[in-house]
Amino acid sequence: MSLLPLPFIPEFAQRYGADEALMLAVVMELVGGYEGEVVINEQRLYGRAKHLQRRHQGQLLANLCARGLVDIEPQNDGLVRLSARLLGQSNKALGATAQAPAVPPTTTAAMAVAPPTVDRRQRDDELSRIFAVKEAEQSLQMAMHGEWQPSVNILRMLTQNMQISEAFALGLRDEFVVYYMDKERRESPGGWDARFLKWVKKEHVQQQTNAARSQQQATSNTQHEEARFLAREKRRQLSAAVLDLNNTDW
Repeated sequence: MSLLPLPFIPEFAQRYGADEALMLAVVMELVGGYEGEVVINEQRLYGRAKHLQRRHQGQLLANLCARGLVDIEPQNDGLVRLSARLLGQSNKALGATAQAPAVPPTTTAAMAVAPPTVDRRQRDDELSRIFAVKEAEQSLQMAMHGEWQPSVNILRMLTQNMQISEAFALGLRDEFVVYYMDKERRESPGGWDARFLKWVKKEHVQQQTNAARSQQQATSNTQHEEARFLAREKRRQLSAAVLDLNNTDW
């Protein structure tokens, strides 16, 4: 059975980006509207927009959580609790001009306490966004698998900022993957990138250290060989002089 088209809103694409709008459409379809909450299988969440890589979908959802548009909370057995808070955003996107009624303060005391209330609300909103990002990152954690690849950003950082070639970094990928597949760790896509970056830096430093040690050893061997040659040459000349009975210069 073919799936129905996603409830894509062009205004969301203009405001947040095309891929973000697509993920919002997936969320709206799963929760059943602009506002709602549902507990679903993690595979169902990531299986709707199949043309987007799962890692990219995770980054998009984390961005949407940071904006306070959606919430993702991991549950047991591969389930996630998905919430949407898009009603106010949809009104803006569809051109609604609803205005909040003005409520004048009744007393001077009420005016005095109003600013702290706004400040507390702002702090609560900020904390909610932080917690939403953390929950989203936690829900996007995955085990290492054989098809894992470092992100383009990590490879660019290695080549441009650390002067480590992409070929050197990718040459360490298989060893990195096998090592962490045995560890059975779970990390977010960004967490695996960070671990790979640390792994490559360590191996690069070790390679440079080994190269410097080999160069030093080669130089030392050359110097020792030259010293031995000079000692042999001096003994040869001394022996020749001793055997030359007619030579009394020595």
